[in-house]
Amino acid sequence: MTLSGKSTRKVIFSLGEDGYWVVECPSLPGCISQGKTKAEATANIREAIEGYEAALEEIEANPEFVKMMAQTESDIRAGRVYTQKQVETKLRTSKKRR
Repeated sequence: MTLSGKSTRKVIFSLGEDGYWVVECPSLPGCISQGKTKAEATANIREAIEGYEAALEEIEANPEFVKMMAQTESDIRAGRVYTQKQVETKLRTSKKRR
């Protein structure tokens, strides 16, 4: 199902073992809600999405966050950021040299 409001988000409904509707928004990690009815779950996830987006806006407006993200982008472009796999490979290689 797609919910419209301030933004359009896809949500996934499932019926929980307790009979409550569980609904999550995959594009917002951890954004999950529930309700006794599908309508209640829909209202609850709308509220959860609005709160999540408001928190993101607040974080993204923080000058320290903006500075940190700019530094991260710079580090990525300069090759100073490694994936988990790259780190594990480097550790294995260094252990073999010992």
